Amino acid sequence: MILLKNEIMADLKIIICDVGNAASAIVKVPTGYSMMIDCGCNQEKDNPVDVFFRNLKWLQSKDYVTKSEVHYKLALLHITHPDDDHVRNAERVRKELTPYLVRRNNCSLFSDSNSINQDYKKYIDSIYNGNDPEIVNYGLDANEVFCIPFEEVQTNAKLNKKVRNNSSILRYIKYNGYRILFAGDLEKDGWEWLCNNDLRFIRLMKEGLDILIAPHHGHISGFPKSLFDLTGNVRCVIHSKDSEANKDGTDVSSQYGDYCKGIIYKALSDNQFYKGKVLTTRSNGNIYLSVCNGSLDVWTSKASSNHERYYGKV
Repeated sequence: MILLKNEIMADLKIIICDVGNAASAIVKVPTGYSMMIDCGCNQEKDNPVDVFFRNLKWLQSKDYVTKSEVHYKLALLHITHPDDDHVRNAERVRKELTPYLVRRNNCSLFSDSNSINQDYKKYIDSIYNGNDPEIVNYGLDANEVFCIPFEEVQTNAKLNKKVRNNSSILRYIKYNGYRILFAGDLEKDGWEWLCNNDLRFIRLMKEGLDILIAPHHGHISGFPKSLFDLTGNVRCVIHSKDSEANKDGTDVSSQYGDYCKGIIYKALSDNQFYKGKVLTTRSNGNIYLSVCNGSLDVWTSKASSNHERYYGKV
């Protein structure tokens, strides 16, 4: 990613990493620190740790430094839930980025904890305990986490069929009027519970969303109709599956486009502008978001074949 002339002072920057059918995002917050949301990876794709270091100049990320002058590349690692495709990069993240704090559900909560990725348990879950992951000043207008109470997930017959997915910890951030939700792998029944029972979540969602990082990689099993009933149409949905056209017969929901207004983005491969409602790392590669001077700008590694060129004023 090239550092653009007017980008050096951007307050909020996000990279949705192209990790195939996995999940990992890098978020540089207004105070200059970085967090990583999930640490999935794919051997056939760039590792998110390499993406982080390669984009340090664009991110303008700084280390979090403790009073004892210990440096951490990540102020926070947020694990939505411990499925393998969200945690399998734990060893590299721990050794090379060394998160200061971790937000997650402890592996011991899950009845199937023996099947959770061993590297994740060794390098993250067994090391971090008891720290409050929200003590860092991120400089955001809002920085909220939401999840269904774990006991509810375990005992609710609609939720306990997918305990890990429905225990996903969501993160909502807002800055300069732009609102972004990272949705983990929450299932439809989980959305219905959250959108009918969590009053704080309901209040915020009724204010609207700009960017939704789609639940469960865009699978139809996580399609959040109850969320859209609260938010109305969002500007853009981002997920990792194939395309909004659903042309390869996978179970990606083609409905997302019906709830999007659309966004203008620039493809770095040809420096041209395009308009799309749904961006996917499968079609667009890495996706870069920046909130700077009150505007939201979006770049992608490449353009989706489903998106038309945009010739209007940007």
